[in-house]
Amino acid sequence: KLLTTAPPLPPAVTRARPATAAQAPGVGLALLDRTVAHVRQRTRFGVPVGSFQRAGHRLAYSAIAPHLARPLVLGAALTMTPEDVAAAKAAACEAAYGSVRTALPLHGAIGCTAEYDLPLRLTSPRLRTAWGTPQECRALVAHGG
Repeated sequence: KLLTTAPPLPPAVTRARPATAAQAPGVGLALLDRTVAHVRQRTRFGVPVGSFQRAGHRLAYSAIAPHLARPLVLGAALTMTPEDVAAAKAAACEAAYGSVRTALPLHGAIGCTAEYDLPLRLTSPRLRTAWGTPQECRALVAHGG
């Protein structure tokens, strides 16, 4: 049986979901800044890793998504409708998660060490599922709240 309207959201979700959506693009961009600085310093075959075409393309694609999510987040902040907030959260958190998936292989093994602060920044996958998974948020948008 298809739902024609979603059940009302608990008050905690209506407050936490937009905050999570607003935080995610910043987390993703901060992680990408850290990754860009790292690939400029790290060398392979005598050249910086960032000069390799594959690394540059991965960073470029990952940098676009948080910027595309920002208008959704700002629009959701204005309207605060459950559908707009869910769309913003899904887009922003997927963008942050994409930054993580780019940063980890480009940092290599040092990115996993406790002495390096990258593991602290890798908590953005938790943002992805906090207060609603991307699938739940998309379903809310599709059903029209």
